[in-house]
Amino acid sequence: MQAPEAGVRVRGSAKGNEPKALRSWKEGQRAADITPRYRDLRGPPQQETKKALFAEQTGQCVYCGREIDLEEHNRHHIEHFRPQSRYPDKELAHENLFLSCGPRQSQGRTQQPTCGNKKDNWFDKDCHVEPAPEEVCQRRFVFASDGRVQGDGSREADQMIEVLNLNYRELTVERSTLIEYLDGKLNEGECLCGLIKSYEEVSSSGARVSFANVAIQYLRNQGSCPKPA
Repeated sequence: MQAPEAGVRVRGSAKGNEPKALRSWKEGQRAADITPRYRDLRGPPQQETKKALFAEQTGQCVYCGREIDLEEHNRHHIEHFRPQSRYPDKELAHENLFLSCGPRQSQGRTQQPTCGNKKDNWFDKDCHVEPAPEEVCQRRFVFASDGRVQGDGSREADQMIEVLNLNYRELTVERSTLIEYLDGKLNEGECLCGLIKSYEEVSSSGARVSFANVAIQYLRNQGSCPKPA
């Protein structure tokens, strides 16, 4: 077995088995004596693959945790953590596929790129942060009250924050607004456990609210729920 490349992880994805639609499509291509290529993945097989990735990530961008709407096709994309141009053998590998948010529009202007759009074809095999499993990723990053992401002091964490532009002002404002809201709820006497549970809940579409990962981690850092008497 080949040794894994060095690295740590970001927001994360609870990777499951390869989607049936993707596996069947690849098998069909090979049966027709066609080499499966990502550029040829279209229609229902692509849509079903997106749905599977959406479920693994509970409807959030694998990097920043923003909500993803599968109907907004120009605001998300299938992300190849290891770029297709450099790792053609992984262009259809399920473990290399994730959903990332895309450019946002504000007053008719595209916002500065973040996440997969900012990362583009970057990959450093010796210093990177892989998106799975999420429970490992989240231990390496914390959120300050001003909404900024902070790493654990490692070169890998700091580099990923920069590469993905995770401290872009638009993102920090959204996170700080959420943290301010959570602080207000706690000051009002809201149950810590209840708040955590509300952000852990998954909707009928399989999604959590935007930045649920930020809320859960921030709340867990506020202390533990009191044990029942």
